Formats: sequence, C-alpha cells, structure tokens
Amino acid sequence: MRCITNNQIKFKVAAIFVLLAFASTTFASGLSVGRLIPKGKVTLFQGNQKVGEFSSEAPFPEGTLLSVQGECGIKMSDLYLVAIDKSMFSVTTDPDSRKLAVKNGTIYFALSSMPHILVFQTPDGVVTTHQVLLNASSGSALLKGYVSVTEDITKVGVLEGGSMLLSVDDGKTMRINAGQELRLAQAGLFDDKEEKKEEPKPKEDKPADKAKGMSTTAKVLIGLVTVGGGVALFAGGGGGGSSGGGAASPAGN
Repeated sequence: MRCITNNQIKFKVAAIFVLLAFASTTFASGLSVGRLIPKGKVTLFQGNQKVGEFSSEAPFPEGTLLSVQGECGIKMSDLYLVAIDKSMFSVTTDPDSRKLAVKNGTIYFALSSMPHILVFQTPDGVVTTHQVLLNASSGSALLKGYVSVTEDITKVGVLEGGSMLLSVDDGKTMRINAGQELRLAQAGLFDDKEEKKEEPKPKEDKPADKAKGMSTTAKVLIGLVTVGGGVALFAGGGGGGSSGGGAASPAGN
C-alpha cells in the first residue's frame, strides 16, 4: 500500500512539474516574482491568522506561510517548487538570498541556476546552498532535489542533475551528490544505522538562554547518507543522467 501511495505522489509531482514548465512566464508588473499553481487548495497565514485562500493559479505571495491541501506548484525565476499535501512553507527573496522556510512536509525543487544564495530554514537548523553544480550531460539543465521535514528529522537531498555545496549554520561546506541526502535530527533520532558524528557537547555548554543562537552542529546530529535506488521524482524535462544513480522519494525512507 505504501509503495502504491509513493508512486501516486511521484506521478502527481511529475504532472505539476510539467505544468510549471509550460506555464506562462509573463507576470503582471509589481504583483509577484512568481506564480502559484494549486492542484487542490492553498491557505495563506500571517502568524496564526488566516488571510486568504487559493484554489486556482495566482501570483505567488512571498513571505506568507502557505498550508497545502493536495499539491501545489510554484514557478519562480530560475526555481520550480512542488509542495506535497499537508506541507507548510514560505519563500522570501532578499537582494542576496532566497529563503525557503519549511515548517513541515516535503517540498521538491528544481534549479536551473542560482542567482541568489538558497537557504533552507527548518525546525532542526538552517542549511545554506553555496553552489549548484549541474551535470554537463544533463539534457534538462536542472538540478532536482527535496527538503523533507517531519517531527523527528529533516532531510535535504539531491535527486538528479548534479550536486550542491551545502553548509549547516557555521559548519564546513559539504558536497551532496545525486542520490545523497543531508539529515538533521535531534540526538538519537536517526532512523538508519549510519555512522554518526561526534555526540553534541554536554548540556552545560549550551544553556537554555543561548539556545537560539547556538549552531546546528551543537544542537543536532548531522548525517550524510546515500539513499536507495528508485524512480526519480521529476519525470519531465529531458533524460539527463546523474552521477549518483536514481534517488528514492524521501517518503520512502
């Protein structure tokens, strides 16, 4: 049953991605830097207050928390997003960076270039993308990946099309290739029996009044793992190969 559900999600995401690729790129001046294309319903929140609802294509509301029922595609300059059912997220663009804040759920992304530093803000920490390295043989010229946030663990992975250079808060830069994912989790909550890094510092080194400013490396365990084979989620847009093989949906791990 779980396999069937995952396959249904893959087909839905692929369909939305194709729709995004062919959606109009002519936007009304001053309204938005992108388009929101729901396949279901999207509710808008400012804080805890509901401020709107979309069930058809509309200008993308940057800086607003979105709650998705069904699936939702977002088309922005150099960036496609597909949010899965029950995801909550927002996107904010600054002069030097673009922040994708994921409160919970799974967001798939596709990048053609990176004019802004891409920042993934999650409950388990902040992951910064410093560079995207596209495969020279990739016919689609897109790097495709995902951010998945559950109660226990956060995953940032690359499906196909190249690799990403990432850092976690003030940690060193790591390269994530196709078929790999970076995992952030509270101590002891990794699902897979992967080799773990050093244990966090003793509690006395991180008092509660300084918790907000401490680095993710002190707060969580960090793991870089290779995920199992499977059908890559973004099925459209060309048949370029990836150096790390196919990657499974994060829902299946």
